Amino acid sequence: MSDPGDVLGPPPAVPPPPPLSRNRNFRLVWIGQVLSGLGTEFGFLAYPLLILALTGSAVLAGAVATTTSVVAFLVRLPAGALADRWDRRATMIVCDAVRAVTLAALAVLVATHHVTWWVVLVAATIDRVGDTLFTPASNAALPAIVHDSQLESAWAASEGRQYGASLVGPALGGVLYGIARTLPFVADAVSYGVSVATSSALRGRFTPARDTPRENLWRETVEGVRFTLGNPLLRAIVIQAPLINFAINGALFTVILGLRLHGASPGVVGLTEALAMSGGLVGAVLSSRIQPHLTLTRAVNLLTVGGTVVLALAALVMPSPLVALPLALPLLIAPTANAVLFAAMFRATPEELRGRVTNTLMQLATALAALAPVVAGVVTERLSASWALGVFAAAMAGAAVVAQRVGPALEVTSAPAAG
Repeated sequence: MSDPGDVLGPPPAVPPPPPLSRNRNFRLVWIGQVLSGLGTEFGFLAYPLLILALTGSAVLAGAVATTTSVVAFLVRLPAGALADRWDRRATMIVCDAVRAVTLAALAVLVATHHVTWWVVLVAATIDRVGDTLFTPASNAALPAIVHDSQLESAWAASEGRQYGASLVGPALGGVLYGIARTLPFVADAVSYGVSVATSSALRGRFTPARDTPRENLWRETVEGVRFTLGNPLLRAIVIQAPLINFAINGALFTVILGLRLHGASPGVVGLTEALAMSGGLVGAVLSSRIQPHLTLTRAVNLLTVGGTVVLALAALVMPSPLVALPLALPLLIAPTANAVLFAAMFRATPEELRGRVTNTLMQLATALAALAPVVAGVVTERLSASWALGVFAAAMAGAAVVAQRVGPALEVTSAPAAG
């Protein structure tokens, strides 16, 4: 009797997935993320500039930014649980629709001279909460629209749009603010409106599948935290990432305050921020070439040790706009490290947990970053921007020490699943 394999022959080869550039849903998600991120970056520069214009207080500008970060911190964990409950496409639509209306209203108040600093605080808080809900929904949808073998490339492309928005957003926001205070908020509202349109055009299933009954929101939130802390790789990341994010976010915010208080125009401030963020964009473009030569451990060591050196150098250069050059260097490595990390996270996480695990990781990794703006504001106003950058260089040095202790846990295999 013949072997059935001789009759049927070898199984047909599985065709390769289409490139990301021809994946309609990925293009729509990517464009929506770009526009939503661009709107967020407009606000990153425009909010503190508007607060400075209204009050003249660097401390209040930092306090407003820190308040929005604290609110985002409090909302982030339940937001991840909601992203695992709600239709992720609908979540993206609603979040950006609310932000579009909010920023349009703020633009009207600025144009009619009825804006106060607490109105800016309310608008900035709504903007930040919308971003906190939008991000886990869009990120958790990624494995549903791209092949497993394309996760690193897809995440690197998402990193590229983030840094691209960070590159264009502050510069354009600064130029628009220099023309008229209301223009960054008009552009912000338009970017969110177009993002609503791209999210509305998505096709497919975006409601997470779940085999077990729903529990209350708190228990589901805790489930995501337990999974994250129980994974050795993710646990190692959340031990060291808070100091890294505190240092980088604080340094970037210090540049805004320091340059503006030394008389730099809003356009120059925006261009300086854009030049600093260009390091991340270049790193995202080169990520596919860097990944084979740089393990996650090496990337983190290079980011922390090199970051300490360049932040110290930035403190010496401040308040020159050339401070952007050293700040751009550590961001070259960040996209590669994040692409490997998040691809490994997606592969290890069940679909119904991805929103919670994504936001838990972001919550713990950015825990200290919420304090960075107010620290930058206080040290800049009481001492100088150079001293503030020195503080953040010391924080990065602390992260370098921690990285040496947890390094073995970062040695993970990031290869895609077969098939």
